[in-house]
Amino acid sequence: MPKCKSVISIGLHIHQGAADVWGDYDDRHKTNTPYLFYGYGLTNLESSRIVNRVAKLLEYQGYQSLCFLPTWLTSMTKYMDESLIEGKLRAEFSHRHAAVAAGIAEFGWNGLALTPEFGAMQRFNSILTSAELEPTPLYSGPLLCRKQKCGSTCVKICPTQAISAGEKQTVQIGERTFEYAAHDNVRCTYAIHGMVKGSGGRSDIKIPDGPGSFIHYATAQSSGEMHYYDKSMLENCFGIICGDFCGRCLHKCPSRKLAKKDLEQYDFTLRFSVMNTAW
Repeated sequence: MPKCKSVISIGLHIHQGAADVWGDYDDRHKTNTPYLFYGYGLTNLESSRIVNRVAKLLEYQGYQSLCFLPTWLTSMTKYMDESLIEGKLRAEFSHRHAAVAAGIAEFGWNGLALTPEFGAMQRFNSILTSAELEPTPLYSGPLLCRKQKCGSTCVKICPTQAISAGEKQTVQIGERTFEYAAHDNVRCTYAIHGMVKGSGGRSDIKIPDGPGSFIHYATAQSSGEMHYYDKSMLENCFGIICGDFCGRCLHKCPSRKLAKKDLEQYDFTLRFSVMNTAW
């Protein structure tokens, strides 16, 4: 989109109860169904409706606009061939990076965009537009990810070991350099689809050692190794209504709790007034 001058980022909060009650199917006191819909599917649908309506409003004012899907394999369709060959999954647009660039969030070691309001408990969507809007500054409040204090919880609890303990990725946004863990997207996808033990599903597929193989993942999903209930849920949710079994790195991230004391001194009023000015 050569005429793009601004990107509008929105975040929708996921209520904490959906994370607190999340658990494996055989735990009588836990359930992952609230997160499947309210924490994932409905949040994606709501954010899509919002960006769709805002994009139209911008076009009615004479500005070109463009939106990408919030998640799921449909956002990766363009790169499926490369995914098969390279064993890497990628989408057409990163809403997490847009949220950090827009000043809403900063990256945690888990690769999620963390906010001072809700920690990891939100999902993001974006609108690209030719409208030249006043940019908001990068987040400059208290540090949100404190992996030394939590002992890298996200690394320990990932059921597929998709989050690296030491290998990192870096990205330059403005004058700041952000760091977060190297992430194996293919291994992560096994957990998202409930294909491994500890991810909320009934399946217990063994992932080969080493980097995730998209060919193995696709074969395992179609060969009958997945439990019938898990596979049926995925096939009947249309890929966006619900479908993220796992999300443990999001549910268990203690960033908001660990930063709570410092955040009590943080001026949230200024943060929102700046955002409103940009609008």
